[in-house]
Amino acid sequence: MSKPSLFFFVHAHGNGHRATFNMLYPELSAFFEVIAVTTNSQITTYLQQELKVKVLELPPKYPVEYEVPEHTFSKAFEVTPYAIEPAGRARALAEAIEHYQPKAFYCDGVPELAIMVRGMGVPVVLIHLPGNLMNDPTQIFAHELAEHIIAHFPICLEQAVYPFASKTYYSGYLSKYAGQKSSRDRLSDNSQVTVLLGYDNYDISVLENMTADENTHFVIIGNKQNYNLGENCVQLGPVKDISEVIAGDIVISAAGQNTVAELLSLDKRLILLPERRPYDEQAVHAKMLAEKQVALLAQEIFDAQQWQAIIKEARTFKPLSNNLLNAAAPKAIAQKMRDWYA
Repeated sequence: MSKPSLFFFVHAHGNGHRATFNMLYPELSAFFEVIAVTTNSQITTYLQQELKVKVLELPPKYPVEYEVPEHTFSKAFEVTPYAIEPAGRARALAEAIEHYQPKAFYCDGVPELAIMVRGMGVPVVLIHLPGNLMNDPTQIFAHELAEHIIAHFPICLEQAVYPFASKTYYSGYLSKYAGQKSSRDRLSDNSQVTVLLGYDNYDISVLENMTADENTHFVIIGNKQNYNLGENCVQLGPVKDISEVIAGDIVISAAGQNTVAELLSLDKRLILLPERRPYDEQAVHAKMLAEKQVALLAQEIFDAQQWQAIIKEARTFKPLSNNLLNAAAPKAIAQKMRDWYA
């Protein structure tokens, strides 16, 4: 007996969406023929070559050389141009729905696609992120029309202003390292600090202030750009597995959901430096974690003395991170999807 089809949208922004798909795909494949939906050729190539996944890549919705306007969240579909290209994307999606007849659309980002798919008669399971999403009419509509909503974080980190909690399933944090043997059994190493860069255009002054303490050894990973820093800094660039190269117990990191989940599952003490995002999702996420005493919160405007002070605080910080991670979350989500649609 053939399995029912499931469309799973994989967003191209950042590595977190890809990591989430990597964890969920094997579990969902037990019950569904999973077809990844993308809008990005690099993500398509990765999924096809690394995971051997069937991929539907949608055509661009922007005309050639079209300048995308700034997203103000003042009206729905504000960055969708009045042009023929969005119709081409919609046609490709409609033809794929007719062909595969998916039981549901697991939408990890891009609410416009969720709205489009629901209008074509397919149930939507929307992935919910922290942040000021309820300021965006498109996001509100996508949350309203979703038959089910899944949050890949624990309910204790939900915002008070979120109005859809009653139909949201909170899985807890997903991490590929969850369930591994705790490193807390080892002696703590506070002599080294790891800086995990989320993007390549860090202002050099931020890193200079961050690493100014010559008595602390800094290991900087994740960046392609080479920075001219002090002799107390080692720059490793991008790495395949952070668990193999992360040095010491203290990590300065951005506040992406997947990154935080991985670092907590590795029992690291976190100093979060949120990156700017359209919905302030990292700033909101980091603030919630700081309020819950899970992590410490830094700012780009910190001078060298402030960085030294917060690193000193991290050396004795005891994070309250119990019950945030769920090693069984991918399997539990797949079971939910089976019960709903298979």
